[in-house]
Amino acid sequence: MSEPLVFFDIDTQVDFMLPHGRLYVPGAEQIVPNLIKLMSFARGHGIPVISSADAHTPGDPEFALWPPHCVIGSPGQRRVPETQFADATVVPNQPGAFVPPAKWPSQIILEKPTYDTADNPNFDAVLKALGPRRAIVFGVATEFCVRADVLALRQRGFPVDLVLDAIKAITSEGGRKAIEEMTAAGARLVNTADVCRETQAKAT
Repeated sequence: MSEPLVFFDIDTQVDFMLPHGRLYVPGAEQIVPNLIKLMSFARGHGIPVISSADAHTPGDPEFALWPPHCVIGSPGQRRVPETQFADATVVPNQPGAFVPPAKWPSQIILEKPTYDTADNPNFDAVLKALGPRRAIVFGVATEFCVRADVLALRQRGFPVDLVLDAIKAITSEGGRKAIEEMTAAGARLVNTADVCRETQAKAT
């Protein structure tokens, strides 16, 4: 990879990632070792990380479809520590909440009320500030938020690498179909070792 990179860390929050979470993705904790490798690689190579985070209010309409989860301020809404940088900048789901920084932070967390991070009104402004980059995507759940973000990035012309050993689906069939759809949209399938071998990745 000669082009600069951006890592997209999708919804690696307690309610999804851990067995006691309110909307646990089965086996999600198994990808944590690879999440550690990817986040460490990003930090070590100056690659910006865009993290998405469900941020629901009590009584959110989505709770008609799913059990209540990732309610703002709840323990389950927090990221697992392995994907949380201490100096992260949170961009809430409010118009104008993102101002292009003079110095790009190591992690920007985009809050969202839906599957799709692009529903945060600051999403396109963040991408514009980043400039052309290859997006390395990982997280949960494959057939919902990961799928939505990969398709949103492809629709905007970003080349996308989907890290197969750093994603988890709610069901194997749902995950399989989502991966087929993402590859049909132009996503390239890689694994953590592929990403971390690229020691010449550019930060800018």
